[in-house]
Order: sequence, then C-alpha cells, then structure tokens
Amino acid sequence: MNTSSLDPLLNELLGLTVLLEKTVLDEESDPEKWIELLDKRQEVMDQLSGLFVKGISLTETQKQTYFQPAYEVDKRIIPIMDREKKKLESQIANVQKNKIVNQQYGGYGTSYSPHGAFFDKKK
Repeated sequence: MNTSSLDPLLNELLGLTVLLEKTVLDEESDPEKWIELLDKRQEVMDQLSGLFVKGISLTETQKQTYFQPAYEVDKRIIPIMDREKKKLESQIANVQKNKIVNQQYGGYGTSYSPHGAFFDKKK
C-alpha cells in the first residue's frame, strides 16, 4: 500500500473533524451528536494507526493538507467541549443534590405548607 492510498482516510478524518467543529459551535446541537462524530473519527484514526504500524508514513504534503488543519480545528474545539462537559457535570451534580434533599425531607420542601414553613421531622 502506498502513501497516496492514505488520502481517502485522511480526507475523511479532516471532513469529520470540520463537521465536529460545526456541530460543537452550534449552540443548539446535541452532545450525543458530538459523541457519534467522535466515535466515527476514532474509527478512522484507528485505521490510520494500523497502517502506520505496518510502516506506511505520511508525506509532507499530506501532513500540511490533512493533519495540520485537523490539528488546528482540534485546538479550537477541545476547550469548548471541555467547558460544555463541566457545565453538564455541574447540572448533573445539582440534580443529584436536589434528589437527595427531596429524599431526605420526604418532599416537604416542594409541598404546600399551611403554616408557611415545614417542620424538619428528621431531627
């Protein structure tokens, strides 16, 4: 297998990376779509890794045409994805805290109290 046969895989990798960037930058995009694109991209990278193990290497043109642009996109989107991940982790933590509080107080905090307050029966 020669290095020119890598071009379709490299092109697919770059295309998936650019599509991932567009998806991440779309504020209404679903993180599940991100995962789907990341999985597809990983499959292509695994195929490329297998070829590299067999001794096939990239030409300078391939590095400049495919790898450098993909790397530049990665540098832009990874911080965005990390921020979104931290936001989701925070939201999940808040939901879990609220769930624990509701279990602890038996839902008293969310129910109507005729006295204007609820009594903590756990003490």
